[in-house]
Amino acid sequence: MAAQVSIVKCPTYDETEVLKELQRSIDLIGGIQSIVKKGDRVLLKPNLLYGKAPEKAVTTHPSIIRGILQIIKEAGGSPILGDSPGLGSVIAVAEKAGIKKVADAMGCPVIEFNRPVLPGERKGTIFKNIEIDRAVLEADVIINLPKWKTHAQMFLTLGVKNLFGCVPGPRKALWHLKAGEDRDLFARVLVDIYQLIQPSLTILDGIVGMEGNGPNSGKPIPLGLILAGRDPLCLDQIVCDLLGISRRFLLTNRVAFEQGLGRDEIVTVGERLEDVKIAHFKLPNLIRVDWYLPGFIRKALKNALSSKPVIKEEICKQCNQCATLCPPEALKRNEKGLVFDYGRCIRCFCCQEICPEGAITIRQGWALKLKSKVNA
Repeated sequence: MAAQVSIVKCPTYDETEVLKELQRSIDLIGGIQSIVKKGDRVLLKPNLLYGKAPEKAVTTHPSIIRGILQIIKEAGGSPILGDSPGLGSVIAVAEKAGIKKVADAMGCPVIEFNRPVLPGERKGTIFKNIEIDRAVLEADVIINLPKWKTHAQMFLTLGVKNLFGCVPGPRKALWHLKAGEDRDLFARVLVDIYQLIQPSLTILDGIVGMEGNGPNSGKPIPLGLILAGRDPLCLDQIVCDLLGISRRFLLTNRVAFEQGLGRDEIVTVGERLEDVKIAHFKLPNLIRVDWYLPGFIRKALKNALSSKPVIKEEICKQCNQCATLCPPEALKRNEKGLVFDYGRCIRCFCCQEICPEGAITIRQGWALKLKSKVNA
């Protein structure tokens, strides 16, 4: 049987409208009763990257949280909400994002993912020692609630990428160190986590998305859509279709295809895909950092052949959060301020992802710029 992904229009975050369209998006793929049973422990995994106001489009919108909580409670489920933010506690981030207030009003506990465990069943294809939070394993139902955003390393952060937040905070930094320099390798980590967790339902907040310098400092863009599906990998493929790009353009899709995943037929229900395609959406300006070159050449030309993070000094507030978070400790402070050691930098772009001012952007090396001009 073909996998289904529902597409519904929702141009506003008005709570009544969001609830109606959330219900419709789930009904189109079988209804909440086919997912949540009375007494089920239901874990909600939103995108709580960083504590910013909902209108910044950094986190899953609180109206989505309120709507899905109401739907779960009406089905008899017992919900909790958890995540492992990039910086700060989950409570602090949820408060700034407007989610804590909603969760409190709906009687839903908000928990920090800080209890790493190795799952008994290792479903990963490449990595067999990925620790996830105990709450994920204890849940009867996992509902994945990503935000439609760009991502400086992975191009887009959607259903599969959102599950990386199930890895408790310090462990995420370790995985960036292990796989951050090779984006394909990091995509394999993400696909292994997806196979390990396998959420029961994924709902994508695409009412207002983020384009450009995502996932923290991009530009909010009205998209007016909610997508829902049982399989986040299938949902991610449909987003590529909506953007008019190859499904293989998204690295997690490509890795999954190479592993024999995600190749089954996908049927869209609700709005016709052709009627709701996104005409203009700015993706990050990234090119593969090594072009598959031999190691000795790649090392010598790393900066020339890489997209790299740079600091806009006129915007930087010298908060030092990027240096604190940097997995390889490639950011140092001197008398002039913060500077990169590009020899140590692994191009994981954690600094760009977490900068609260949007002061870190991505710049191509001179060889990539030259190649772009030649191909123009």
